[in-house]
Amino acid sequence: MAGPGRTAGVVIVGAGHAGGRVAERLRHGGFVGPIDVAGVETELPYERPPLSKDVLTSAGAPANAYLLSPGRWNEIGVRFHLGVEAVGIDRREKIVALSNGASLSYRKLVLATGLSPRRIRSLEPIAARTFYLRSFSDALALRDRIVAGARLVLVGAGLIGLEVAASAVKLGAAVTVLEAAERPLSRLLPPYLSQWLADLHERAGVRILCGRQVVSSETLDAAGRLHLDDGSLLEADLVLVGIGGTPNDRIAGEAGLYVDNGIIVNEFGQTSDPDIFAAGDVAAHENRVFGQRWRLESWKNAEDQAAVVASYLCGKRSPYSEVPWFWTDQYDLNVQVAGVPGAGPPTYERGKPGDRAYLAYFMVGDRLTGAIGVGCGRDIRIARETIKACGKLEDAELVRIGFTRLGDMLERQAS
Repeated sequence: MAGPGRTAGVVIVGAGHAGGRVAERLRHGGFVGPIDVAGVETELPYERPPLSKDVLTSAGAPANAYLLSPGRWNEIGVRFHLGVEAVGIDRREKIVALSNGASLSYRKLVLATGLSPRRIRSLEPIAARTFYLRSFSDALALRDRIVAGARLVLVGAGLIGLEVAASAVKLGAAVTVLEAAERPLSRLLPPYLSQWLADLHERAGVRILCGRQVVSSETLDAAGRLHLDDGSLLEADLVLVGIGGTPNDRIAGEAGLYVDNGIIVNEFGQTSDPDIFAAGDVAAHENRVFGQRWRLESWKNAEDQAAVVASYLCGKRSPYSEVPWFWTDQYDLNVQVAGVPGAGPPTYERGKPGDRAYLAYFMVGDRLTGAIGVGCGRDIRIARETIKACGKLEDAELVRIGFTRLGDMLERQAS
């Protein structure tokens, strides 16, 4: 608890990207009270995108992508309690109980507890060869085992699975990707781009098997054997599971906060308790641009929600009104997605998939609702701003600057 002479301030549960950024933004916003950050990991807050790429492939000792150096955290007066879990919240007394028996008093509480990787029960017999990638220590353990000739099976063709596939094949591993859905990245990309990305991986030597699941596994003398639901077998030296995560909202639910696939918050990150906030992967937030509630698992969302919560706690109401934005680096390509493209074909295209500056616009009427680009970050930034402003696009202007209408493209293909 707050000791003698130490008043209660802001307590942040979760020392990951979102939690760390809230603490930093509080200080930059002028908050002068105590800030305590408690987290399960023993690392100071860091960014996670490099885990599936740079940490695995760097020639030398991999560095962690810390938000701030230890010295800088000391300078701005943020106190960390690392390697401990928050096990309970007493909302009446405003106390957070920690797993080491200590407790922290708060005036305002921020929950940035993130996710836990989804696990696969059928892989339990080969648990010693099965890995999950959520932390820096996870990445280090995986890095030690991805070597030339190693047989790696990736379960899940989402962002994590495909990024690790690109990294592993670069290191000389024999890579197979299993995906239960009918195509890779089915929740993020429309079918034609999923196919383009699958082709890109297969040309690099990655084997992708869609519509397949692991039903059982067993240990062999020097490997693990996977039994798939189509009756086929795979042998693997190691398996990485990347099928998403579940929000760590248990402590919030037990405290009586509203939860539904995450901690429900309003446009300011505020929960059903006005003194408790949530940010990052765990927060199911109201999005003003699209008029719906959702939970986003992305670097950008951690940044944006942290800023909104810190701003509110510093007395400045700045509602969350950002456009979803995801990116992935695979091989030498950067793919970015803004807004909500949907599952159908694009309304307009510039170039074609595989071009170095491919750009697709997805529209409802004349309003831009989503964009996907390959190697054109500036265009995606402009698209995000247009979507946020509910901007409209003119057909004549798009055609003038090099876009092709879908109808025109289909006519050319048919002729």
